[in-house]
Amino acid sequence: MKDASKDLVLRRNLAASPAQVWKAWTTPRHLRQWFTPAPVKTVEAAIDPTPGGRFYTVMEMPDGTRQASEGCILVAEPNARLVFTDALTEGFRPGEGGFMTASIVLRPARGGTLYSAHVLHKSASDRASHASMGFEEGWGTALSQLEAVARAIR
Repeated sequence: MKDASKDLVLRRNLAASPAQVWKAWTTPRHLRQWFTPAPVKTVEAAIDPTPGGRFYTVMEMPDGTRQASEGCILVAEPNARLVFTDALTEGFRPGEGGFMTASIVLRPARGGTLYSAHVLHKSASDRASHASMGFEEGWGTALSQLEAVARAIR
């Protein structure tokens, strides 16, 4: 159920097929290339795109500081939908804290893919915090990077 007071949404048409976008999302070597907006880097990634599978990334900030994120895949419909959360870890084990659940939907569209990211938060204050961190700009930049990586996948 959508809740504008707790959710953030990003939609865009991408010039890559749903299969290319799916591979960019679910292949660690591709994910590392685009997942964080430059100049931040994703230096480690592990993803098992099956329900209960692990979704792990390590981001490196320009000052060298690293931040790990351990999560769980909830839904994996190849070339169509990927849902993950940081509230659970691999095997649906409860995690520490939990900030968001993201639903990525891929729909075939003229010339590529209609991409939709719906990011759910537990509270309006978490949503506001994510927005103030630069959600729209950061996720938008990462999405442009995703498009470039996906277009190169054959």
